[in-house]
Amino acid sequence: MTAVFTFEAAVKIIAFGFAFAGKNSYIREPWNILDFVIVVSALLGVIAGDSIKISFIKALRILKILRPLRLIARNKGLKVAIVSLGRSIPNIVRLQVIVLFFVFLFAILQTTILSGSFYRCSTDHLSLSMKQQIAYIKTMEDCYNYGGEWVVPDLNFNTVFASMLTLVTIQTTEGWIDVLWDSVDAVGPYQQPIEGNSPIMIVYTMLLIIIICMLFIELFVGVVIETFNN
Repeated sequence: MTAVFTFEAAVKIIAFGFAFAGKNSYIREPWNILDFVIVVSALLGVIAGDSIKISFIKALRILKILRPLRLIARNKGLKVAIVSLGRSIPNIVRLQVIVLFFVFLFAILQTTILSGSFYRCSTDHLSLSMKQQIAYIKTMEDCYNYGGEWVVPDLNFNTVFASMLTLVTIQTTEGWIDVLWDSVDAVGPYQQPIEGNSPIMIVYTMLLIIIICMLFIELFVGVVIETFNN
Protein backbone atom coordinates (compact mmCIF):
# COMPACT_ATOMS: atom_id res chain seq x y z
CA MET A 1 0.00 0.00 0.00
CA THR A 2 2.88 2.35 0.69
CA ALA A 3 4.10 1.90 -2.90
CA VAL A 4 0.64 2.66 -4.29
CA PHE A 5 0.25 5.79 -2.15
CA THR A 6 3.74 6.96 -3.08
CA PHE A 7 3.09 6.43 -6.79
CA GLU A 8 -0.17 8.36 -6.59
CA ALA A 9 1.50 11.28 -4.78
CA ALA A 10 4.35 11.34 -7.32
CA VAL A 11 1.93 11.41 -10.27
CA LYS A 12 -0.04 14.28 -8.72
CA ILE A 13 3.12 16.27 -8.00
CA ILE A 14 4.31 15.82 -11.59
CA ALA A 15 0.90 16.76 -12.99
CA PHE A 16 0.07 19.76 -10.78
CA GLY A 17 3.45 20.85 -9.48
CA PHE A 18 4.42 20.68 -5.84
CA ALA A 19 3.85 24.19 -4.48
CA PHE A 20 4.66 26.98 -6.96
CA ALA A 21 2.62 26.04 -10.03
CA GLY A 22 -0.40 28.16 -9.20
CA LYS A 23 -3.45 27.69 -7.01
CA ASN A 24 -3.90 24.11 -8.22
CA SER A 25 -0.49 23.02 -6.93
CA TYR A 26 -0.42 19.71 -5.12
CA ILE A 27 0.49 20.94 -1.65
CA ARG A 28 -2.07 23.78 -1.69
CA GLU A 29 -4.96 21.32 -1.44
CA PRO A 30 -5.65 20.43 2.23
CA TRP A 31 -6.53 16.83 1.42
CA ASN A 32 -3.29 16.47 -0.54
CA ILE A 33 -1.40 17.73 2.52
CA LEU A 34 -2.95 14.88 4.49
CA ASP A 35 -1.93 12.40 1.77
CA PHE A 36 1.60 13.82 1.69
CA VAL A 37 2.04 13.52 5.46
CA ILE A 38 0.85 9.91 5.35
CA VAL A 39 3.18 9.03 2.47
CA VAL A 40 6.23 10.71 4.04
CA SER A 41 5.62 9.03 7.40
CA ALA A 42 5.19 5.64 5.70
CA LEU A 43 8.41 6.08 3.68
CA LEU A 44 10.37 7.10 6.77
CA GLY A 45 9.09 4.00 8.53
CA VAL A 46 10.16 1.77 5.63
CA ILE A 47 13.60 3.41 5.35
CA ALA A 48 14.22 3.30 9.10
CA GLY A 49 13.23 -0.35 9.40
CA ASP A 50 12.79 -2.22 12.66
CA SER A 51 16.42 -1.79 13.76
CA ILE A 52 16.26 1.98 14.12
CA LYS A 53 16.20 3.21 17.71
CA ILE A 54 15.32 6.86 17.13
CA SER A 55 12.09 7.42 19.04
CA PHE A 56 11.00 10.23 16.68
CA ILE A 57 11.10 7.90 13.68
CA LYS A 58 9.21 5.23 15.62
CA ALA A 59 6.58 7.78 16.56
CA LEU A 60 6.04 8.63 12.91
CA ARG A 61 4.83 5.08 12.32
CA ILE A 62 1.76 5.91 14.36
CA LEU A 63 0.69 8.19 11.50
CA LYS A 64 -0.10 5.06 9.50
CA ILE A 65 -3.44 5.02 11.27
CA LEU A 66 -4.31 8.11 9.19
CA ARG A 67 -4.46 6.02 6.03
CA PRO A 68 -8.22 5.35 6.29
CA LEU A 69 -8.73 9.12 6.20
CA ARG A 70 -7.64 9.02 2.56
CA LEU A 71 -11.06 7.58 1.79
CA ILE A 72 -12.58 10.88 2.84
CA ALA A 73 -10.89 12.72 -0.02
CA ARG A 74 -12.45 10.27 -2.48
CA ASN A 75 -15.97 10.33 -1.08
CA LYS A 76 -17.83 13.59 -1.60
CA GLY A 77 -20.39 12.86 1.10
CA LEU A 78 -17.75 12.11 3.73
CA LYS A 79 -15.77 15.18 2.72
CA VAL A 80 -18.80 17.44 3.14
CA ALA A 81 -19.52 15.90 6.55
CA ILE A 82 -15.95 16.39 7.79
CA VAL A 83 -15.79 19.96 6.46
CA SER A 84 -19.13 20.72 8.14
CA LEU A 85 -17.84 19.30 11.41
CA GLY A 86 -14.73 21.46 11.18
CA ARG A 87 -16.70 24.62 10.40
CA SER A 88 -19.06 23.95 13.31
CA ILE A 89 -16.20 23.98 15.84
CA PRO A 90 -16.52 27.76 16.60
CA ASN A 91 -20.24 27.35 17.28
CA ILE A 92 -19.54 24.24 19.37
CA VAL A 93 -17.04 26.21 21.47
CA ARG A 94 -19.61 28.93 22.09
CA LEU A 95 -22.21 26.30 22.95
CA GLN A 96 -19.75 24.64 25.33
CA VAL A 97 -19.42 27.91 27.23
CA ILE A 98 -23.21 28.02 27.63
CA VAL A 99 -23.30 24.35 28.68
CA LEU A 100 -20.58 24.92 31.29
CA PHE A 101 -22.55 27.87 32.64
CA PHE A 102 -25.62 25.68 33.14
CA VAL A 103 -23.46 22.93 34.64
CA PHE A 104 -22.13 25.55 37.05
CA LEU A 105 -25.69 26.48 38.04
CA PHE A 106 -26.59 22.83 38.58
CA ALA A 107 -23.37 22.40 40.57
CA ILE A 108 -24.42 25.18 42.95
CA LEU A 109 -27.84 23.56 43.33
CA GLN A 110 -26.36 20.11 44.01
CA THR A 111 -23.88 21.52 46.50
CA THR A 112 -26.70 23.25 48.34
CA ILE A 113 -28.79 20.08 48.52
CA LEU A 114 -26.19 17.33 49.01
CA SER A 115 -23.02 18.91 50.37
CA GLY A 116 -21.46 16.58 52.92
CA SER A 117 -24.24 13.99 52.50
CA PHE A 118 -22.27 11.35 50.60
CA TYR A 119 -19.89 10.63 53.47
CA ARG A 120 -20.21 7.20 55.03
CA CYS A 121 -18.53 5.15 57.72
CA SER A 122 -16.18 2.45 56.49
CA THR A 123 -16.23 -0.47 58.93
CA ASP A 124 -14.65 -3.20 56.82
CA HIS A 125 -11.84 -3.60 59.37
CA LEU A 126 -14.24 -3.83 62.30
CA SER A 127 -16.24 -6.77 63.64
CA LEU A 128 -19.56 -4.93 63.68
CA SER A 129 -22.55 -6.64 62.11
CA MET A 130 -24.82 -4.76 59.74
CA LYS A 131 -27.51 -4.47 62.42
CA GLN A 132 -24.99 -3.02 64.86
CA GLN A 133 -23.78 -0.52 62.29
CA ILE A 134 -27.33 0.63 61.60
CA ALA A 135 -28.17 0.82 65.31
CA TYR A 136 -25.00 2.47 66.65
CA ILE A 137 -23.49 4.56 63.83
CA LYS A 138 -25.59 7.60 62.98
CA THR A 139 -23.09 10.43 62.58
CA MET A 140 -19.43 11.12 61.88
CA GLU A 141 -18.71 11.22 65.62
CA ASP A 142 -20.25 7.78 66.10
CA CYS A 143 -18.10 6.45 63.28
CA TYR A 144 -14.89 7.68 64.89
CA ASN A 145 -15.99 6.50 68.33
CA TYR A 146 -16.38 2.94 67.08
CA GLY A 147 -13.06 3.04 65.21
CA GLY A 148 -14.46 3.46 61.70
CA GLU A 149 -13.18 5.60 58.83
CA TRP A 150 -15.28 8.51 57.59
CA VAL A 151 -14.91 8.34 53.79
CA VAL A 152 -16.50 9.93 50.75
CA PRO A 153 -16.79 8.56 47.18
CA ASP A 154 -14.88 10.23 44.36
CA LEU A 155 -18.12 11.51 42.82
CA ASN A 156 -19.68 13.84 45.36
CA PHE A 157 -21.22 17.28 45.77
CA ASN A 158 -19.24 18.60 48.73
CA THR A 159 -17.99 21.70 46.90
CA VAL A 160 -19.00 23.54 43.75
CA PHE A 161 -15.83 22.35 42.02
CA ALA A 162 -16.44 18.73 43.05
CA SER A 163 -20.05 19.08 41.94
CA MET A 164 -18.96 20.32 38.49
CA LEU A 165 -16.55 17.39 38.13
CA THR A 166 -19.31 14.98 39.14
CA LEU A 167 -21.81 16.49 36.69
CA VAL A 168 -19.28 16.49 33.84
CA THR A 169 -18.55 12.83 34.61
CA ILE A 170 -22.26 12.05 34.57
CA GLN A 171 -22.46 13.70 31.14
CA THR A 172 -20.27 10.87 29.86
CA THR A 173 -22.78 8.39 31.39
CA GLU A 174 -20.04 7.11 33.71
CA GLY A 175 -20.70 6.66 37.41
CA TRP A 176 -24.24 8.00 37.33
CA ILE A 177 -25.68 4.86 38.95
CA ASP A 178 -23.46 5.29 42.04
CA VAL A 179 -24.41 8.96 42.24
CA LEU A 180 -28.08 8.03 41.94
CA TRP A 181 -28.05 5.57 44.84
CA ASP A 182 -25.81 7.76 46.98
CA SER A 183 -28.38 10.54 46.52
CA VAL A 184 -31.21 8.18 47.50
CA ASP A 185 -29.38 7.01 50.64
CA ALA A 186 -28.24 10.49 51.73
CA VAL A 187 -29.60 11.69 55.09
CA GLY A 188 -27.77 14.94 55.71
CA PRO A 189 -24.35 16.51 56.17
CA TYR A 190 -21.98 14.27 58.14
CA GLN A 191 -24.69 11.72 58.87
CA GLN A 192 -24.47 8.03 58.08
CA PRO A 193 -26.51 7.24 54.93
CA ILE A 194 -29.60 5.06 55.28
CA GLU A 195 -30.47 2.71 52.44
CA GLY A 196 -33.52 3.96 50.53
CA ASN A 197 -33.87 7.07 52.70
CA SER A 198 -35.25 9.37 49.95
CA PRO A 199 -36.83 7.46 47.02
CA ILE A 200 -37.94 10.77 45.49
CA MET A 201 -34.28 11.43 44.70
CA ILE A 202 -34.53 8.75 42.01
CA VAL A 203 -36.91 10.95 40.02
CA TYR A 204 -34.88 14.10 40.71
CA THR A 205 -31.55 12.52 39.74
CA MET A 206 -32.98 10.93 36.60
CA LEU A 207 -34.35 14.31 35.48
CA LEU A 208 -30.96 15.86 36.15
CA ILE A 209 -29.22 13.16 34.10
CA ILE A 210 -31.66 13.60 31.21
CA ILE A 211 -31.09 17.35 31.17
CA ILE A 212 -27.29 17.39 31.34
CA CYS A 213 -26.80 14.34 29.10
CA MET A 214 -29.46 14.11 26.45
CA LEU A 215 -30.52 17.75 26.11
CA PHE A 216 -27.00 19.15 25.87
CA ILE A 217 -25.93 16.40 23.47
CA GLU A 218 -28.93 17.22 21.28
CA LEU A 219 -27.77 20.83 21.20
CA PHE A 220 -24.33 19.78 19.97
CA VAL A 221 -25.85 17.55 17.31
CA GLY A 222 -28.16 20.39 16.28
CA VAL A 223 -25.21 22.75 15.77
CA VAL A 224 -23.41 20.24 13.54
CA ILE A 225 -26.56 19.49 11.51
CA GLU A 226 -27.29 23.21 11.06
CA THR A 227 -23.76 23.76 9.76
CA PHE A 228 -24.09 20.75 7.46
CA ASN A 229 -27.38 22.07 6.02
CA ASN A 230 -25.87 25.48 5.37
